[in-house]
Amino acid sequence: MRRPDPALTEAFAELGFTGAETVVYCALLQQPDCTGYALARQVDLPVANTYKAVASLQRKGAVVVDDGRSRRCRAVPVDELLTSRRRDFERHAATARSALAALRGRAPDDRVWRLEDADAVLQRARELLRAATRVALADVFPAPLRALRDDLRAAARRGVRVVVKVYEDVDLPRVECVRMRDPSTALTVWPGQQLSVVVDASEHLLALLSADLRTVHQAVWSASDFLSCMHHNHLANEIQRTAANGVLRGRRGRSLATLSVLHGELPGLSTLRQRLADVRTSR
Repeated sequence: MRRPDPALTEAFAELGFTGAETVVYCALLQQPDCTGYALARQVDLPVANTYKAVASLQRKGAVVVDDGRSRRCRAVPVDELLTSRRRDFERHAATARSALAALRGRAPDDRVWRLEDADAVLQRARELLRAATRVALADVFPAPLRALRDDLRAAARRGVRVVVKVYEDVDLPRVECVRMRDPSTALTVWPGQQLSVVVDASEHLLALLSADLRTVHQAVWSASDFLSCMHHNHLANEIQRTAANGVLRGRRGRSLATLSVLHGELPGLSTLRQRLADVRTSR
Protein backbone atom coordinates (compact mmCIF):
# COMPACT_ATOMS: atom_id res chain seq x y z
CA MET A 1 0.00 0.00 0.00
CA ARG A 2 1.29 3.47 -0.88
CA ARG A 3 1.98 5.57 2.18
CA PRO A 4 0.49 9.09 2.45
CA ASP A 5 2.87 11.80 1.28
CA PRO A 6 4.31 14.20 3.92
CA ALA A 7 2.04 17.08 2.87
CA LEU A 8 -1.07 14.98 3.48
CA THR A 9 0.27 13.73 6.81
CA GLU A 10 0.98 17.30 7.88
CA ALA A 11 -2.47 18.47 6.77
CA PHE A 12 -4.16 15.66 8.71
CA ALA A 13 -2.02 16.46 11.75
CA GLU A 14 -3.47 19.99 11.64
CA LEU A 15 -6.92 18.37 11.66
CA GLY A 16 -6.04 16.44 14.80
CA PHE A 17 -5.02 13.05 13.38
CA THR A 18 -1.91 11.15 14.39
CA GLY A 19 0.44 9.66 11.82
CA ALA A 20 -0.91 6.15 12.44
CA GLU A 21 -4.49 7.37 12.09
CA THR A 22 -3.66 9.05 8.78
CA VAL A 23 -2.05 5.85 7.45
CA VAL A 24 -5.02 3.73 8.53
CA TYR A 25 -7.62 6.14 7.12
CA CYS A 26 -5.83 6.34 3.75
CA ALA A 27 -5.53 2.55 3.64
CA LEU A 28 -9.28 2.19 4.23
CA LEU A 29 -9.99 4.64 1.41
CA GLN A 30 -7.97 2.40 -0.91
CA GLN A 31 -9.21 -0.89 0.53
CA PRO A 32 -12.67 -0.47 2.13
CA ASP A 33 -14.49 -3.19 4.05
CA CYS A 34 -11.38 -4.49 5.77
CA THR A 35 -10.85 -6.25 9.12
CA GLY A 36 -8.49 -4.78 11.65
CA TYR A 37 -6.10 -7.71 11.33
CA ALA A 38 -5.97 -7.47 7.53
CA LEU A 39 -5.57 -3.72 7.82
CA ALA A 40 -2.58 -4.11 10.15
CA ARG A 41 -0.85 -6.29 7.55
CA GLN A 42 -1.56 -3.72 4.82
CA VAL A 43 -0.16 -0.75 6.71
CA ASP A 44 2.67 -2.68 8.36
CA LEU A 45 1.70 -1.62 11.87
CA PRO A 46 1.40 -3.78 15.01
CA VAL A 47 -2.10 -5.20 15.32
CA ALA A 48 -2.68 -3.52 18.68
CA ASN A 49 -1.64 -0.11 17.28
CA THR A 50 -3.89 -0.60 14.27
CA TYR A 51 -6.93 -1.42 16.40
CA LYS A 52 -6.15 1.57 18.60
CA ALA A 53 -5.99 3.84 15.52
CA VAL A 54 -9.28 2.44 14.21
CA ALA A 55 -11.00 3.03 17.55
CA SER A 56 -9.72 6.62 17.65
CA LEU A 57 -10.81 7.25 14.04
CA GLN A 58 -14.23 5.86 14.89
CA ARG A 59 -14.57 8.34 17.78
CA LYS A 60 -13.54 11.16 15.44
CA GLY A 61 -16.16 10.17 12.88
CA ALA A 62 -13.60 9.17 10.23
CA VAL A 63 -14.28 5.42 10.24
CA VAL A 64 -17.35 3.23 10.67
CA VAL A 65 -17.15 -0.33 12.01
CA ASP A 66 -19.83 -2.96 11.50
CA ASP A 67 -21.53 -4.77 14.37
CA GLY A 68 -20.59 -8.27 13.19
CA ARG A 69 -18.02 -10.51 14.75
CA SER A 70 -15.44 -9.64 12.10
CA ARG A 71 -15.64 -5.90 12.96
CA ARG A 72 -14.99 -4.83 9.38
CA CYS A 73 -14.02 -1.18 8.87
CA ARG A 74 -14.83 1.41 6.24
CA ALA A 75 -13.56 4.99 5.82
CA VAL A 76 -16.08 7.82 5.90
CA PRO A 77 -15.98 9.66 2.52
CA VAL A 78 -13.45 12.50 2.43
CA ASP A 79 -15.96 15.33 1.84
CA GLU A 80 -18.17 14.10 4.67
CA LEU A 81 -15.18 13.87 7.02
CA LEU A 82 -13.85 17.34 6.22
CA THR A 83 -17.30 18.91 6.55
CA SER A 84 -17.68 17.29 9.94
CA ARG A 85 -14.25 18.46 11.09
CA ARG A 86 -15.02 22.02 9.93
CA ARG A 87 -18.26 22.03 11.91
CA ASP A 88 -16.43 20.72 14.96
CA PHE A 89 -13.85 23.49 14.61
CA GLU A 90 -16.53 26.17 14.24
CA ARG A 91 -18.37 24.87 17.29
CA HIS A 92 -15.21 24.76 19.40
CA ALA A 93 -14.20 28.22 18.15
CA ALA A 94 -17.58 29.66 19.14
CA THR A 95 -17.27 28.12 22.60
CA ALA A 96 -13.75 29.48 23.01
CA ARG A 97 -14.80 32.93 21.81
CA SER A 98 -17.59 33.08 24.39
CA ALA A 99 -15.34 31.87 27.18
CA LEU A 100 -12.50 34.23 26.30
CA ALA A 101 -14.75 37.27 25.93
CA ALA A 102 -15.08 37.42 29.71
CA LEU A 103 -11.28 37.52 30.03
CA ARG A 104 -10.75 40.36 27.57
CA GLY A 105 -8.97 43.26 29.21
CA ARG A 106 -10.83 46.51 29.63
CA ALA A 107 -7.81 48.74 30.35
CA PRO A 108 -6.61 51.09 27.57
CA ASP A 109 -3.79 49.65 25.49
CA ASP A 110 -1.50 52.32 24.04
CA ARG A 111 1.20 49.94 22.90
CA VAL A 112 2.18 49.16 19.32
CA TRP A 113 2.22 45.46 18.47
CA ARG A 114 4.32 43.89 15.74
CA LEU A 115 2.77 41.24 13.47
CA GLU A 116 5.00 38.67 11.77
CA ASP A 117 2.56 36.39 9.92
CA ALA A 118 0.90 37.51 6.67
CA ASP A 119 -2.33 35.59 7.33
CA ALA A 120 -2.49 37.18 10.78
CA VAL A 121 -2.11 40.63 9.21
CA LEU A 122 -5.03 40.07 6.83
CA GLN A 123 -7.13 38.54 9.59
CA ARG A 124 -6.42 41.52 11.86
CA ALA A 125 -7.57 43.83 9.05
CA ARG A 126 -10.77 41.79 8.71
CA GLU A 127 -11.39 41.98 12.45
CA LEU A 128 -10.91 45.75 12.42
CA LEU A 129 -13.42 46.14 9.59
CA ARG A 130 -15.84 43.80 11.33
CA ALA A 131 -15.65 45.86 14.52
CA ALA A 132 -16.05 49.25 12.80
CA THR A 133 -19.18 51.20 13.72
CA ARG A 134 -18.74 54.67 12.17
CA VAL A 135 -15.87 55.18 9.74
CA ALA A 136 -13.21 52.97 8.16
CA LEU A 137 -10.41 54.54 6.12
CA ALA A 138 -7.88 52.54 4.12
CA ASP A 139 -4.98 52.86 1.72
CA VAL A 140 -4.74 49.47 -0.01
CA PHE A 141 -2.59 48.18 -2.85
CA PRO A 142 -4.17 45.74 -5.36
CA ALA A 143 -3.21 42.38 -3.80
CA PRO A 144 -4.49 43.05 -0.25
CA LEU A 145 -7.51 44.83 -1.73
CA ARG A 146 -8.51 41.64 -3.52
CA ALA A 147 -8.13 39.76 -0.24
CA LEU A 148 -10.26 42.27 1.72
CA ARG A 149 -12.86 43.42 -0.81
CA ASP A 150 -15.66 41.33 0.73
CA ASP A 151 -14.85 42.66 4.20
CA LEU A 152 -14.87 46.27 2.98
CA ARG A 153 -18.22 45.75 1.30
CA ALA A 154 -19.65 44.02 4.38
CA ALA A 155 -18.68 46.99 6.57
CA ALA A 156 -20.29 49.41 4.11
CA ARG A 157 -23.48 47.32 4.02
CA ARG A 158 -23.72 47.69 7.81
CA GLY A 159 -23.82 51.46 7.41
CA VAL A 160 -20.14 52.15 8.16
CA ARG A 161 -18.69 54.89 5.98
CA VAL A 162 -15.86 53.13 4.16
CA VAL A 163 -13.44 55.29 2.16
CA VAL A 164 -10.50 53.63 0.42
CA LYS A 165 -7.54 54.88 -1.59
CA VAL A 166 -7.02 52.29 -4.34
CA TYR A 167 -4.51 51.74 -7.13
CA GLU A 168 -6.70 50.12 -9.78
CA ASP A 169 -10.29 50.34 -10.97
CA VAL A 170 -12.51 48.33 -8.65
CA ASP A 171 -16.22 47.79 -8.17
CA LEU A 172 -17.06 48.00 -4.46
CA PRO A 173 -20.74 48.87 -3.95
CA ARG A 174 -21.34 51.46 -1.19
CA VAL A 175 -17.59 51.96 -0.72
CA GLU A 176 -16.14 55.37 -1.60
CA CYS A 177 -13.04 54.66 -3.67
CA VAL A 178 -10.40 57.24 -4.53
CA ARG A 179 -7.90 56.20 -7.20
CA MET A 180 -4.70 57.92 -8.22
CA ARG A 181 -4.96 59.09 -11.81
CA ASP A 182 -1.68 57.33 -12.61
CA PRO A 183 -0.80 54.76 -9.91
CA SER A 184 2.00 53.13 -11.94
CA THR A 185 4.79 55.06 -10.21
CA ALA A 186 3.56 54.16 -6.72
CA LEU A 187 3.15 50.49 -7.68
CA THR A 188 6.62 50.38 -9.24
CA VAL A 189 8.65 52.38 -6.73
CA TRP A 190 7.08 51.26 -3.44
CA PRO A 191 8.83 48.01 -2.35
CA GLY A 192 5.79 45.89 -1.57
CA GLN A 193 2.04 45.75 -1.21
CA GLN A 194 0.83 48.33 1.29
CA LEU A 195 -2.12 47.88 3.60
CA SER A 196 -3.16 50.71 5.88
CA VAL A 197 -6.47 50.65 7.78
CA VAL A 198 -7.94 52.72 10.62
CA VAL A 199 -11.43 52.23 12.05
CA ASP A 200 -13.41 54.69 14.19
CA ALA A 201 -10.13 56.50 14.98
CA SER A 202 -9.68 53.84 17.66
CA GLU A 203 -7.61 51.04 16.07
CA HIS A 204 -5.23 50.96 13.15
CA LEU A 205 -3.02 48.60 11.16
CA LEU A 206 0.00 49.40 9.00
CA ALA A 207 1.59 46.66 6.89
CA LEU A 208 3.98 46.17 4.01
CA LEU A 209 3.63 42.74 2.43
CA SER A 210 5.28 40.87 -0.42
CA ALA A 211 3.55 40.75 -3.81
CA ASP A 212 2.21 37.23 -3.14
CA LEU A 213 1.00 38.22 0.36
CA ARG A 214 3.06 35.46 1.95
CA THR A 215 5.79 37.54 3.58
CA VAL A 216 5.52 40.40 6.04
CA HIS A 217 8.20 43.02 5.49
CA GLN A 218 6.86 44.97 8.46
CA ALA A 219 3.47 45.25 10.13
CA VAL A 220 2.19 46.92 13.28
CA TRP A 221 -1.21 47.16 14.93
CA SER A 222 -2.33 49.39 17.78
CA ALA A 223 -5.50 50.16 19.72
CA SER A 224 -4.02 53.43 20.99
CA ASP A 225 -6.73 56.08 20.71
CA PHE A 226 -4.16 58.85 20.30
CA LEU A 227 -2.13 57.09 17.60
CA SER A 228 -5.30 55.97 15.83
CA CYS A 229 -6.70 59.51 15.81
CA MET A 230 -3.43 60.71 14.30
CA HIS A 231 -3.43 57.92 11.72
CA HIS A 232 -7.08 58.61 10.88
CA ASN A 233 -6.23 62.21 10.05
CA HIS A 234 -3.18 61.12 8.07
CA LEU A 235 -5.31 58.83 5.91
CA ALA A 236 -8.10 61.40 5.62
CA ASN A 237 -5.63 63.99 4.33
CA GLU A 238 -4.02 61.46 1.97
CA ILE A 239 -7.43 60.53 0.55
CA GLN A 240 -8.46 64.16 0.10
CA ARG A 241 -5.16 65.03 -1.61
CA THR A 242 -5.49 62.04 -3.94
CA ALA A 243 -9.11 62.89 -4.76
CA ALA A 244 -8.13 66.41 -5.78
CA ASN A 245 -6.07 65.02 -8.67
CA GLY A 246 -7.48 61.53 -9.08
CA VAL A 247 -10.67 59.60 -9.69
CA LEU A 248 -13.48 59.38 -7.14
CA ARG A 249 -16.20 56.72 -7.29
CA GLY A 250 -19.13 55.98 -5.03
CA ARG A 251 -19.15 59.43 -3.44
CA ARG A 252 -22.88 59.38 -2.68
CA GLY A 253 -22.93 63.15 -2.15
CA ARG A 254 -20.63 63.07 0.87
CA SER A 255 -17.81 65.56 1.21
CA LEU A 256 -14.38 64.12 1.89
CA ALA A 257 -13.70 67.17 4.04
CA THR A 258 -15.95 65.61 6.69
CA LEU A 259 -13.47 62.77 7.18
CA SER A 260 -11.36 64.82 9.60
CA VAL A 261 -11.22 63.40 13.10
CA LEU A 262 -12.43 66.81 14.30
CA HIS A 263 -15.63 66.51 12.25
CA GLY A 264 -18.08 64.60 14.40
CA GLU A 265 -17.29 62.67 17.55
CA LEU A 266 -15.56 59.46 16.46
CA PRO A 267 -15.30 56.71 19.11
CA GLY A 268 -11.50 56.95 19.35
CA LEU A 269 -11.56 60.69 19.94
CA SER A 270 -14.41 60.39 22.45
CA THR A 271 -12.48 57.79 24.45
CA LEU A 272 -9.28 59.82 24.31
CA ARG A 273 -11.05 62.97 25.51
CA GLN A 274 -12.73 61.07 28.34
CA ARG A 275 -9.49 59.41 29.43
CA LEU A 276 -7.63 62.72 29.56
CA ALA A 277 -10.54 64.40 31.34
CA ASP A 278 -10.42 61.65 33.97
CA VAL A 279 -6.68 62.18 34.39
CA ARG A 280 -7.11 65.92 34.94
CA THR A 281 -9.94 65.32 37.39
CA SER A 282 -7.90 62.85 39.42
CA ARG A 283 -4.99 65.26 39.93
